[in-house]
Amino acid sequence: MNRPDAYNQAFLTIPRQLMLCVCLLIAVPAVADDTDVVVFENGDRLTGEMKSLDRGQLSFDTDPTGTIKIEWNKVAYIRVDQDIQVQTQSGMLYFGQVRMAKEKFKVVIDTADGPAELDSDRVVAMDQIDMGGFRALDVNVSLGYNYSKASDITQLNVGMDTRYRSVKRVFSVDFSSLVSDSDNNESSQRDSLEFNYTRLWPERWLTDGGLSFDVNDELGLNLRTSLSAGGGRILGQTNNSRFLLKGGLKATRENSVDQPEDVDSLESYGTMVWEWYRYDTPELDWSTSLEVIPSLTESKRVRTEFDATLKWEIISDFFWQLDYYYSSDNQPQSEGASSSDFGITTSVAYKF
Repeated sequence: MNRPDAYNQAFLTIPRQLMLCVCLLIAVPAVADDTDVVVFENGDRLTGEMKSLDRGQLSFDTDPTGTIKIEWNKVAYIRVDQDIQVQTQSGMLYFGQVRMAKEKFKVVIDTADGPAELDSDRVVAMDQIDMGGFRALDVNVSLGYNYSKASDITQLNVGMDTRYRSVKRVFSVDFSSLVSDSDNNESSQRDSLEFNYTRLWPERWLTDGGLSFDVNDELGLNLRTSLSAGGGRILGQTNNSRFLLKGGLKATRENSVDQPEDVDSLESYGTMVWEWYRYDTPELDWSTSLEVIPSLTESKRVRTEFDATLKWEIISDFFWQLDYYYSSDNQPQSEGASSSDFGITTSVAYKF
């Protein structure tokens, strides 16, 4: 494989730098206000600081426990003595403090136009806005090793997904690497590194941009670099699921095995994402994404990317993870390269 040495060194160094940044960010202490109140249906209550509500879980910080996750459907009453943003399933946004409601499973927001009362099952997100900063850093790290004696194939896969969110913005970094080795065939490698920025707008609209790097020996791809820009909308959003459609343009540069020069092209893309999650024990998290990428400069060339991930909680914050991927290119740049690549991997993941 004639992959440039400089690229190899850079590609291997980036994940280490990302992990160092993540560790430094996690080490920054947070100051809790301890004036917010959560009351459960049986009358038990917690006093602390509301951090956020996302994907059916309320992040709540108390002095004895630190930040804990509470299932939103278990919260009968809530009071938040800080300015927050509240979002509903329909995409409506409300700003203000939350007063204690008179009825169970109601959320009352003191907005500038007066109090607004909502059924709690309509509320899908709450965020701090007085700090003007990031509400949460989510990091998922996975590691897997597979060996089949019958086929004498060994696989090692590593992944890291990072989300850094503010009220209106999402920054993400996703990295994955899969190395396969066999005595009967040459070793192969599939690497992906993606940086993405998303701006959230009212009524569940969004715009985003990204920079990605991909390597796939099976498709004869030394390196594909893509710069994308587009937008879309969250069509459906509840405390258990999310359905997203988006599209846009990509400027792509490819370096293939049997081509001495890089090939530049302009592509369009359409992406569909569906996520479903359950927080009852055992916690389940299912996500799928399908991306169709027709070329605008190469006649009739179409690429597709499909990914599906199932995570099943084993013990607190530790998950068994099953991943399936499928990549296709009806006109691969390298002669003799396969037009598709797919695989299944298993790993153990940790979420923090």
